[in-house]
Amino acid sequence: MLSNSVIESSFMTGQLNLDAIVIDILKYNNGYIIITDNSPFYPENYKWGDQKSDVGIIAFSTHILNIVKTYTAAIIDGQIYIGQNIPNKLNSEDKLIPAHYLESLNGLEEKVIIDKKIIIGKKVELSVDAEVRHKISVAHSMAHFMSLALNKAANKYWNKNYDTDSLGNFNLDKASIFKSSISELQSVDIYRFGKSIKKKGFDKTAFLQDINRVNEEINLTLKNWLSTGREIQVEYISKNIEDLRLWKSTVENHPVVIPCGGTHIKNTEEIGDFKVEISLGESDEYVVITTHCQLRS
Repeated sequence: MLSNSVIESSFMTGQLNLDAIVIDILKYNNGYIIITDNSPFYPENYKWGDQKSDVGIIAFSTHILNIVKTYTAAIIDGQIYIGQNIPNKLNSEDKLIPAHYLESLNGLEEKVIIDKKIIIGKKVELSVDAEVRHKISVAHSMAHFMSLALNKAANKYWNKNYDTDSLGNFNLDKASIFKSSISELQSVDIYRFGKSIKKKGFDKTAFLQDINRVNEEINLTLKNWLSTGREIQVEYISKNIEDLRLWKSTVENHPVVIPCGGTHIKNTEEIGDFKVEISLGESDEYVVITTHCQLRS
């Protein structure tokens, strides 16, 4: 039976490499899950899977194994639940942990099936693919700045009071975000403008009529905001995945804060060229905002 007290996660510290002890290995889908007592790997969120998980390697003895995805898992009463199998309600003693997924054990499969002790208890080195992490982190930080620029551009289309963001603009991003996907140097945010957004006081019709102008304003705003470098911090209170983390930066000398559990860059100087594109989705209820960005050379 696994104890959740001996497992922690370190991705929120910015670590990319660390030594850990393997505490379990199990078959999962067509591959294997390895659980360690610590991990620098960011796991895909099982509730809001916007950011792509970390990939990398796990090395021990003469073996180097590829981690192709990292799931969020939960230890409940000593049992492991992975991804969508995690119950909706967790008790305070239940814990979320990274679960490293490997498609292959590179020839160790038969040995592990016979005796898990071949790897359980062994000291391993976990290494995140730094280039992939960096590109995803650039996209994630850029997505937050985009959401603030969207709120600013859309502020005039509200006719009722609603929650505001750190800059004092009505938070359209919060009110209408439907789905988000963050990968290497790109984020795709889908917003739903249904009946509920109208009831909240947002003039969807006028917004859609002006969508090209809104698109131009967002790009211009971002260009002005990011013309000089500004620091970005991820504030965390513990190494528990389930605990609150905050993305913090500044815009026009105003501090901005967004709750976020993902990974981020340390300064906007790491961002090169970028472009935000707005298009209609599968119906006029949906708007798709794609943010493309590049690394600064």
